[in-house]
Amino acid sequence: MTWQQIPFVRLLIPFLFGICFYNWWGANSLSWLSQLLIQLILLTVLAIGIPKDRPSISTIRIWGIWLFLPLSQMGYLMSYIQDDRNNTTHIQQQLLPKATYLATISSIPKINLKSIRTTLSIEGLQSTQNKLTACSGEVLAYFQLDTISSRLNYGDQILFQAAVKPLTQPLNPKAFDQRSYYHPKNIYHQTYLPTQQWVKINTNQNKSLYQFIHACKGQLLKILQQHLPSPNEYAVAAALILGAKDQLNKEIRNAYADTGAMHVLAVSGLHIGILAGLISFLLGLIRSENRKWKKVKTLLLLSLLWGFALLTGASASVLRACTMFSFILVGQLLGRKINVYNSLAASAFLLLCINPFLLFDVGFQLSYLALIGIIYLHPKIYKFWYIEHTVGNWIWKGLALSIAAQISTFPISLYYFHQFPVFFWLSGVVVTAAAGLILGIGLCLFLLYFVPVLSTALGYLLYAAVWLMNSLIFAIQQLPGAVWDGFWLESWQMWSWYGLIISTIYLLSKRQLKWAFIPLSFCTILLGHHALQRYDQSQQVQFCIYNHRKNTLFSYITGRNCITWADSNLIGTPQMQYSQQNHLWSMGINDHQIYSLEDSIQTNKVHYRNKKGQFFRQRLALYTPQSTLQQSHAILEVDYVLVQGNPKLKSIRQIEQLYFYKKLLFDASNSPWKIKQWVKECQALNIDFVDISSEGAWVIDW
Repeated sequence: MTWQQIPFVRLLIPFLFGICFYNWWGANSLSWLSQLLIQLILLTVLAIGIPKDRPSISTIRIWGIWLFLPLSQMGYLMSYIQDDRNNTTHIQQQLLPKATYLATISSIPKINLKSIRTTLSIEGLQSTQNKLTACSGEVLAYFQLDTISSRLNYGDQILFQAAVKPLTQPLNPKAFDQRSYYHPKNIYHQTYLPTQQWVKINTNQNKSLYQFIHACKGQLLKILQQHLPSPNEYAVAAALILGAKDQLNKEIRNAYADTGAMHVLAVSGLHIGILAGLISFLLGLIRSENRKWKKVKTLLLLSLLWGFALLTGASASVLRACTMFSFILVGQLLGRKINVYNSLAASAFLLLCINPFLLFDVGFQLSYLALIGIIYLHPKIYKFWYIEHTVGNWIWKGLALSIAAQISTFPISLYYFHQFPVFFWLSGVVVTAAAGLILGIGLCLFLLYFVPVLSTALGYLLYAAVWLMNSLIFAIQQLPGAVWDGFWLESWQMWSWYGLIISTIYLLSKRQLKWAFIPLSFCTILLGHHALQRYDQSQQVQFCIYNHRKNTLFSYITGRNCITWADSNLIGTPQMQYSQQNHLWSMGINDHQIYSLEDSIQTNKVHYRNKKGQFFRQRLALYTPQSTLQQSHAILEVDYVLVQGNPKLKSIRQIEQLYFYKKLLFDASNSPWKIKQWVKECQALNIDFVDISSEGAWVIDW
């Protein structure tokens, strides 16, 4: 394969560089028109400078390098245009402490335990003179859950009066960063809307294709619910067939994630491939050499694939698969020889032209990396072992497919998800076989649901297939050592792993020892860093008070050991894990002990009793609601006092009746309005303090 066979790969590389440069550097002072002018000048110089006669190889290389500039500029320009924050009317340019906004609900509302989450497309800002001024931008909104908000639908127009705030940075070390997650969606702000702060003024303003598709999806989900009465089977079938993941509970999500089968619950290229195969088989039953029929067949196939993509939510992986299939099918129709790598690059180039921020979508990254691994590595792995038996050969082909995809995605998976599913190869065979069967039966059920006998039979078959897949996945999850977790990779380590994988593949393909120094260099870097990191972790001493709403949570880390204290109602909950798990993984903790705030602990490393403790020469006391009732004849000297649990303080000076302290700490277990009062008093009295509820976790390293 030569560069001439993959022109879109050559175009894509500088285009990606331009997108990344914008993401790192941000928007400069030039307007998009100025940048477009620069783009035209670069292209004009390129067009004029190319020699009219047959150019030499060196000349071609020089102009190839020059082409890098306009393509990079194009990536930067497309990112600039796509970024809503560069719009002069964007809400970021006119944030107010509290204002009245006109907005339309721009996504399907999702009901949570105490709120409804959706996105709002801002259309106007109402000033104090009741004049509506231009305002734009997408806002993440949480409505208070009640009978009124539960009736909200996509396209409804509302007026709301509330503070719109930027998405917050992580408030705990190494915690999930919602800003990075919503960046590809062009969402940078959020708001919370209690019932009394909003009113619906119009219904279904966006009578669009999206709304029609949502209505169709709702009807299809009702058909599934009718034939799959058990919640687990319905949830998995809805996710696998229609991309509706709202009903998946934590138990199912964990089982599929721990076994490396989570991708089957997110409609992806696997589903598009299966669907394309089914449709091609059905259309192939009509045998005709008529060229018009070939065009009609291609058009039908593309229409059905894109219809399915829109129906299931048009995720990044589905868009990739549909775009790539479109290039391949159109190329075949035109009688062109298709290079799969060029088609893959062309699909990425097209999607990134539409939305450059897709590059930072995790699903987009995993989809392309998995497919690259499958295309290149699967044939090489598969040929290692020839099995004559049909079933054995089919199983080995599935195993080779899973291994190829895992090799190309495991560094980025460790980077994002910090765990490795050991039995991915086993679950891969199960879900690959089951997905085709479930998808096929589900589509037949939708087509024949109006025939009672057939729909009932198909419903039983679908239930049996989903139940069997669920049972096997749960069984695999229970195998000893099914998942290894606690991996923590920095971005440079992830790239080093990819360098090791690529250089090893290159070494094996060339079979020349002179190339062995490259993978050995990457191995040395990774192993050397691991050894140094383990040494640093063995010497570390850290104290951390986490930001956990309505609760107190703090940890003392010595070496790779950690002792955590928390409110008794918080211990063992997913919420506690969410607040501190990433932090502990990043610190390399392998021994974690958890106690309630009331427990007493005395070891050679820590002494904690009666909600007072000494941690590496630093003394901490907790000031609780019970502390306000205590009287002491001897005032205790400490370094820090942690005010927690909403004590009824008449004055901050009241704490001095029990403790002499250097610094006050207010954690998120206290009410925001109380903390606000205490902060004002501390500022007036010149008392040193830390507001953990707003500033984030408080960490001391020794």
